[in-house]
Order: sequence, then C-alpha cells, then structure tokens
Amino acid sequence: MKIRFLNKTIAHQRYQYNPRYYDERKERLAAKKKQYEELDSSNMSNERRKEIFKENIKGEWNRAQYRQSQNRTSNYRILLLILIILVLGYFVFNGVDEVDTIVKKLY
Repeated sequence: MKIRFLNKTIAHQRYQYNPRYYDERKERLAAKKKQYEELDSSNMSNERRKEIFKENIKGEWNRAQYRQSQNRTSNYRILLLILIILVLGYFVFNGVDEVDTIVKKLY
C-alpha cells in the first residue's frame, strides 16, 4: 500500500497579477492645475465656481478631521506614558515588596 499523501509536494502556483500604481497626490495636483488654468482664462461659469468652492471647503474639512484625529491619538499616548511613569514611580518609592501584594490582590 502506497502512502502517497506523505510524499506529495505542493506545486508552485503562479498568478497573473499586475499591480497598478495610483498616485492620489498627482491627481489632486493635476486637478488644481486645471482649476487655476480655468481661473486664468476667465471663461468659468458661476456653476463651476460654486463647484470649485465646494471642493475646496470639503478638502479643508477632511484635513481638519485628520488633524483632529491625530491630536486625539497623540493625547492618548501622552496620557498612557504619564500613567506608566506614575506607576513605575510608585513602585520605586514604595519598594518591590508592594508589587507582590498588588499582584496577589489582582488575582
């Protein structure tokens, strides 16, 4: 009796995957250039001006939200570091014997 499943090797599989590169910054820059060219030519309708104004407001809003989230996470990190420093300071000033009693109380 052959035990084939023990000797079977897995064949190398290839996939036809060609990654595409997408540069969001480059697209935004091209859109801005196009907007400024339209402003210079002064052939812009009021509808288009309103649309550009809305896009600019939306971009500012997104940047403000990103900044706010970054500030919040940095504040959490600072609070965590302060808490760790306080706990370590407590153990340094009260001795290592206190650690055993605290650990026993937790369990």
